[in-house]
Amino acid sequence: MIDVSQTINYKVFTLNRPNRVVIDLYQTEISPQLKSDREKGLIKKVRIAKNNRNRSRLVIETDDIVFYKVEKIAIGSNPNFRIIIDLKRSYDGSRRLTAASVNKTNLIVAIDPGHGGKDPGARGSKVIEKDLVLKIAIRLKKLIDSEKGMTAFLTRSDDSFPCPGKAKNCSQRESLNERIRRAKEGNAHILISIHADAFSDPSVRGATMYALPDSKKIPKGSNYKVMYHPKSRVKVKLNKGVSNRSFSRLRPSQVDAYDQSIDLGNFILQEMKKDVRVRKLTSREAPFAVLKSTQVASVLIETSYLSNKKDEAFLINIKNQDKIAKAIVRGIKSYSSNIKRELSK
Repeated sequence: MIDVSQTINYKVFTLNRPNRVVIDLYQTEISPQLKSDREKGLIKKVRIAKNNRNRSRLVIETDDIVFYKVEKIAIGSNPNFRIIIDLKRSYDGSRRLTAASVNKTNLIVAIDPGHGGKDPGARGSKVIEKDLVLKIAIRLKKLIDSEKGMTAFLTRSDDSFPCPGKAKNCSQRESLNERIRRAKEGNAHILISIHADAFSDPSVRGATMYALPDSKKIPKGSNYKVMYHPKSRVKVKLNKGVSNRSFSRLRPSQVDAYDQSIDLGNFILQEMKKDVRVRKLTSREAPFAVLKSTQVASVLIETSYLSNKKDEAFLINIKNQDKIAKAIVRGIKSYSSNIKRELSK
């Protein structure tokens, strides 16, 4: 927070190497009480100086790429003003997933069967979405739990509509937020939301994967912006000074990773296409609420279309439900193996 004696003009921008949020304050003098500071949470260092005769500059050096927003508010009835700089972690989920994929700690998967309870989801001629996706989710959990180094839990294990606390009824938005909360509470590295699609054209077929790049996980209406990140073909790498000999105890802070939700989705799709008809061979973007967590890497799978008779017949077959679940597990394992290879180079 910066307190000023009257309204001023200011400019905000970001820089990298090192990561910095810079606030230029025009026509200002610096109070002698202001001191540079360092190492508090996300913040590695804060510097403030008179940049030139008409401008003071505040530089906030961060230990990560951040979401940031800057707001100006009045201080009560006082005519003075306060400028607030708000920072939050941005690529946390990608880094947590990367670290968990290569070290010896458990990779934790939250499985979210879509809809439930009062919300049936899409309807086919023989099945409704909420029942179908729960069956697939239960099969997926059983398979993941049988794998070494992986565990899973469900955001709902019965025909219920997830609501905060012990509430028996809530809005769609509240339920979506509750699913994300349960994933975070369970320390999940991955959130896999399972659905079945429907469309007005019954000829449309195939599974679809959805995921968001980290830079688009900014909360809606929050006015956050993402710090500039240099473009690179490499989406994951070890930080300087970190050896791949430390793989068995790799921490999220030791790796630079982003957009791992998209990569994970693509690896799962590559496995699904062996047994399931798919519409697109790469992850698609959509602003689904369950994909917007910055703390958990998330994908949403539309397993196929209940509005298509052939897709519905495929989905209600127990053997095909097993095929979908097994493909997801193979995709997760394939992603993890690839991450290890990338970081070993």
